[in-house]
Amino acid sequence: MGYVESPRSTCALGGALSLINSLDRAVPIIHAGPGCGSVLTFGQNLGGGYQHIGYASGSAAPSSNTLEKHVVFGGEDRLREQIQSTIELVDADLYFVVTGCTAGLIGDDVKAVVAEFSGKDREVIVAETPGFKGSTYAGHGLALRSLLDQVTRPAQAKFSRAVNLFGVVAAQDPFWQGNLAEIRRLLERIGLEVILSGDGDTVETIRRAAGAGLSILLSGGAHVSAVKHFRERFDVPYLRHALPIGTETAAFLRQVANATGIDRNAVEAVIADEEQVFWKYMTKLSEAYAFILVNREFGVVADSSYAVSITRFLTADLGLTPKIVVVTDEPADDERETVRREILDLPNGLAPTVVFEPDGYRIGEALRANRPDILIGSSADKDIARSLHVPILTVSYPLVDRLALSNGYTGYRGAVNLAEDLGTAILSAM
Repeated sequence: MGYVESPRSTCALGGALSLINSLDRAVPIIHAGPGCGSVLTFGQNLGGGYQHIGYASGSAAPSSNTLEKHVVFGGEDRLREQIQSTIELVDADLYFVVTGCTAGLIGDDVKAVVAEFSGKDREVIVAETPGFKGSTYAGHGLALRSLLDQVTRPAQAKFSRAVNLFGVVAAQDPFWQGNLAEIRRLLERIGLEVILSGDGDTVETIRRAAGAGLSILLSGGAHVSAVKHFRERFDVPYLRHALPIGTETAAFLRQVANATGIDRNAVEAVIADEEQVFWKYMTKLSEAYAFILVNREFGVVADSSYAVSITRFLTADLGLTPKIVVVTDEPADDERETVRREILDLPNGLAPTVVFEPDGYRIGEALRANRPDILIGSSADKDIARSLHVPILTVSYPLVDRLALSNGYTGYRGAVNLAEDLGTAILSAM
């Protein structure tokens, strides 16, 4: 049996809990063995920059805590009891049952049990997410699809200037809230309404999501299947663009404007205004740039969204040279080449080594073979950075040496944050 050293994500159940914890007044009901819920949510909260998220998470998350007798005789009665007690004790708008490996192996009819509680002036839904179904990304996508299928209502009318945001996985991206807040700010500046934002969505907004004229997939791979399913079921088209950072934001806003019919002149006015402020701050970097950044080769170790976005920003806006990009989230085979092309879509024919690898040991070997001058990665990469004598900025999961609350790296404001943090990391190492 193989194993992954220094894994960069949790299991599928962890991804489902990540989605539930990002919703407003939603409580998970975990049908799994003792400890699964608390270990996973604490792991995400601490590994995601020590941010506590969730209406009822960690040790407070309701769980059926299935034991050996439930493996032998089934755990449906125990689940039924747990749902009933959670509804009685926890005031929530959404009760979301998710399953772990035990339930997946013994074959409990979880959907039938949940159906006993639905349709009684409350939202009780289910997603079957045993940990062996994949990583955080897979579980988040499975839970998202279940959420949309069971809560979203068919739209009476479509609103071309309303959009949904998908692709950002709470806590797995430690800076998810800051990233989403900046994207939302920019979309609202060009005249769009954001229905689903991925942060604090309510039962009401989830019900209305089919009325959007467009879904925006901010991802190198996460949520592709769920967004395609949403398009087929509710007739909401989607466009895909990796998290925009810096001047790439202009291309993102133009693409969204073309898809939603927003007046192009109004969009260009917003872009000009935002870029004027962006370059005002970036010009302040010029003195430090000559001292610490000029002629530097960089490496990135992150999931596909950050791998694409950060590589583009550091190359196109900061003028650095990409040496190696390690993609850690294992996108599906049919997505892998798309991610590779997006990474290699760089100016001046620059072509870094691109590696798809989740294993910490093999990541270290790849970095030794392609030694960068600067590394952007996770806390798990600090030892290899130290052995290579290169400065490191930690931005991706697991992030245990920084706090991540409201900061973000997307858009124009986030790009300034990223440049500032990168410069600080280099100066600290010097």
